[in-house]
Amino acid sequence: MKRWQTILSSCLIALLMLTSVVWAATKYKTQTKIDGTKLTVQHYVVGSGKIKNSAVLFDKKNKIVARWNPVTSNKWYKIYENGYKDIRFLHYVIDTGTLAAGKYRFVATTTFDNKRTVKDTHVINYKPKLTMKYNRTKVVRNSNGDILQRLYFKKSGSKGKTCYAQIFDKRNKLVHSVKYKAQNGNQDFAFSWNGWGRGTSAKKCPKGIYTVKYWMDGVNPKTAKFRLSI
Repeated sequence: MKRWQTILSSCLIALLMLTSVVWAATKYKTQTKIDGTKLTVQHYVVGSGKIKNSAVLFDKKNKIVARWNPVTSNKWYKIYENGYKDIRFLHYVIDTGTLAAGKYRFVATTTFDNKRTVKDTHVINYKPKLTMKYNRTKVVRNSNGDILQRLYFKKSGSKGKTCYAQIFDKRNKLVHSVKYKAQNGNQDFAFSWNGWGRGTSAKKCPKGIYTVKYWMDGVNPKTAKFRLSI
C-alpha cells in the first residue's frame, strides 16, 4: 500500500509540474493591457538574485512622456520553458489620459547584482476607448455675478479631440452651440449658457425642457433632455 501511495504521489507531483510548465510558458511574458486610459505593463525579467529595474515611456518623437522610479526585487520563480529559467515580473501602471493615441516605446532597464545591465524595448499601440456622456446640469454664478446654466459631460480618450454641443428648444430650433478642443483625455467637458438664443436679435429663452445634442471627434452624436431653470 505504501508503495502505491508513493507512486500516486509522484504522479500527482509530475502532473502539477507539467501543468505549471504549460501555464508558465504561455503566461509569463511581457504584456500590456489598456483599460480606458489606464495602461498596465507586466514586464518579464529572466535572472535570479537581487535586481533593480526602472522604465520609461517614449512617444513617436522620442520624447519621454512617463518615467517610473527604480524598484528592487529579490523574489523569483523557477520555470521550465525551453530549459529551466529563473524569472520574475514587475508591474508598471500609468494614467494615459494626457496622451494622444499612437505608438509608444516602453523601455525597461534591469541591473543585476553583478552590475550587468539589460535593456528591453516593447512597442505599445495606444488606442484609448472614446466615450462621451451627458452627466448633469446646475445653476451657477460667474465672477461677475451673472446666473448661468452649466452642463457637464463625462468623457475619456479625448486628448486632442474637439467636443461639440448644440441646444434645441421644444420646436427643435437651434438656440445655442459650443465647441471645445480637449487638452486632457479624462477631464470633464462643461459649458455655461445664459439662456439667450443665437444672433443679435435673439430673445431670452423661456424656462422649460430643452434638448442637448453632443458628440466629439470619433464618437457618434447623442441627445439628452435637461431643464432650463434660469
